[in-house]
Amino acid sequence: MYKHIFLLFSILNCINYQAQQIEDKKIQMGIVLGSSLNINKSESKIVKANNPGYDFTIGMNLIKNFNRNLGFNAGIEFDFSTMKYQFQDSIFYDYKENIIYYKSDKNNLETYKQFTLLERKQKPIFLSIPTMFIFKTDFIGYNRYFAKFGMRHNFILKELVTDIDVKNNINDKMKISKDLAFYSGSIGITGGTEWNYSGSSTIQFELGYFYGITNLQRNDAIIGDVDKHKTLYIKENNNIIYKTFNNTRNQLSFKISFLF
Repeated sequence: MYKHIFLLFSILNCINYQAQQIEDKKIQMGIVLGSSLNINKSESKIVKANNPGYDFTIGMNLIKNFNRNLGFNAGIEFDFSTMKYQFQDSIFYDYKENIIYYKSDKNNLETYKQFTLLERKQKPIFLSIPTMFIFKTDFIGYNRYFAKFGMRHNFILKELVTDIDVKNNINDKMKISKDLAFYSGSIGITGGTEWNYSGSSTIQFELGYFYGITNLQRNDAIIGDVDKHKTLYIKENNNIIYKTFNNTRNQLSFKISFLF
């Protein structure tokens, strides 16, 4: 009986000793890889439906540890996104070759074509900066658990769209540089496990959800003609009325981080 108690005590003491030997670094840096399911939410009469899209994320993250259980997570990430929309009938835009024109552009154009938009696949590239607090447990053997809470700040770098009209004609890889807002933000919570595999090097496996709090689409211009950055329009009583739509990006994300 005493031998079993001594053996159990020895095992627990060994585990606790191992946990103490895993040193918490003040700064952790590493590579992040991830994928997200985009569940966009649009509130507009011109959008009939949002189909789920996805993200592929790659970047560098940094964690500043204030103590063993609390830190701050920041970094630079690149999100290669895909978003899909279906529009109501009689939504138009004007273009020439692979360039979609804004209202302000058409004043200087002599010729352009009209496109009746039905479906759109949009492929933007975002520069994303996470700013999140991280809460950690102590190591239990080689593993510990964590939770993060904070924001992701997204800045648009590039955007291309592929459109389908009511007759199934396709406009492929159209350039449209001002359709999305320069900045969009989301607030989220994530959680996961961190595995110490060698020295102070660890791998984090992380699952989370982010809720968009700003509109992805560019809205009215602040200065001058409020519609000058818009491309989509409808026709009412022989009048052209430019439209945009409220659209937030909600994401279910999975990430792997290699930290050193």
